[in-house]
Amino acid sequence: CAAENWYKGGTDMVQVNLDNFSVKQIAQSGQCFRMNEIKPGVFQVIAYGKRLVLEQEGRRVTFHCEEKEYKNLWRRYFDLETNYRYYIDHIDPEDPYLTAAVKVGGGIRILRQELWETMVSFIISQNNSIPRIQKSIETLCLFCGKGHEEAGGVWYEFPRPEALLAEEDLAPAKLGYRTKYITELAKNVTDGVISLEALAAMEQEEAGNYLKSIYGVGAKVADCIQLFSLHQLDSFPIDTWIKQIISAKYGGKFPVEMYSGFAGVIQQYIFYYARQRAEKKA
Repeated sequence: CAAENWYKGGTDMVQVNLDNFSVKQIAQSGQCFRMNEIKPGVFQVIAYGKRLVLEQEGRRVTFHCEEKEYKNLWRRYFDLETNYRYYIDHIDPEDPYLTAAVKVGGGIRILRQELWETMVSFIISQNNSIPRIQKSIETLCLFCGKGHEEAGGVWYEFPRPEALLAEEDLAPAKLGYRTKYITELAKNVTDGVISLEALAAMEQEEAGNYLKSIYGVGAKVADCIQLFSLHQLDSFPIDTWIKQIISAKYGGKFPVEMYSGFAGVIQQYIFYYARQRAEKKA
């Protein structure tokens, strides 16, 4: 029926068995703001101008898309060709907090997200809660993004830079002081002052310095962009959650050097675990 096709995104599907992969954990990990559970066990993600519906039962994951799209886009997006068991096996067994964290969030993977969307999303994330970030981004997409009709519903792409040049167009998203950061970024990207292509080709240190030179981008936002879009896995974003954990569990200094090459993966295990524990206490 039309409604069911809307949930599933059509009749094409690809089924794969995956280890160390949880759609639910990834959706709740704070790295992506357009991945949502649309009904129990069924998730929707909108990225790169595409809408994907996926389901998971144990190791079996069903991607409701054509095989070509799965191979060309989603397999890379979800970082499925990386062995996350390697990262888990290299966690210090004498670190009780991290050992507990990976038992809770060992299905997280670092998404390879579109650079422009990631930059805007994490500028919006500054001093903000995840529900508010999600609401602002969805509103931005609704008012400024390209719409697509499918059987039973409509979905919207993330707005391109040229759609975010005027502050009044962003007003419905209620972004406050972040509005001027985004319009300035959009103007610099459309004018060629900021090159996304050049940024995507930079090594970690150069990319970090370049990002931090952009109006409205500080160290934490830069680290998030580097980790969740550029896939520079030594990036280790430090927000309030991480700061509190490092202070309480690691004497003020986390041993990042122990996890050279994948410190950002470790950061995600810690962040997810901290949020899950806080939600249980609430």
